[in-house]
Amino acid sequence: MNPEETPVNSGTDPAQPVSDTEAAPASSLAALQVPKRKRKRKYSRGLRDPQELGRTISKASTRVARAVAKGMAEYRKRSEKSARKKRDGAIRDFAVNLADGLGKTIRGLSMVPSDLARGLNTKRGRRRARRQLRFTSRVLRPLG
Repeated sequence: MNPEETPVNSGTDPAQPVSDTEAAPASSLAALQVPKRKRKRKYSRGLRDPQELGRTISKASTRVARAVAKGMAEYRKRSEKSARKKRDGAIRDFAVNLADGLGKTIRGLSMVPSDLARGLNTKRGRRRARRQLRFTSRVLRPLG
């Protein structure tokens, strides 16, 4: 090993590796705990799809309710501000305040279709849709 290749230690033991950071004390390592994993959901046979669909719809409807609440809060806030600023301000600015509230609601609702699509677009869901389409086409074939 050349003298140029050896690391320069600033007064430390040459047997120890050189690092930019100091070794972490043992007490801080104990504080770094790995979080527990979420448990896998358990389903009865044949009831997994309806439960997952219900969870997806519930999540989407929660998003809808939250978006409507935020939009109404925005409308109320703007309406109060208009009423304080000028006489009959809430009535004069009704359309503008309503547009701002609806805009906030629509921004919150924008993710609902993708939430539903993501929940329905699973391997099991696609397989189920294909199976139902095949069955329906067989039933309708003699009629056509």
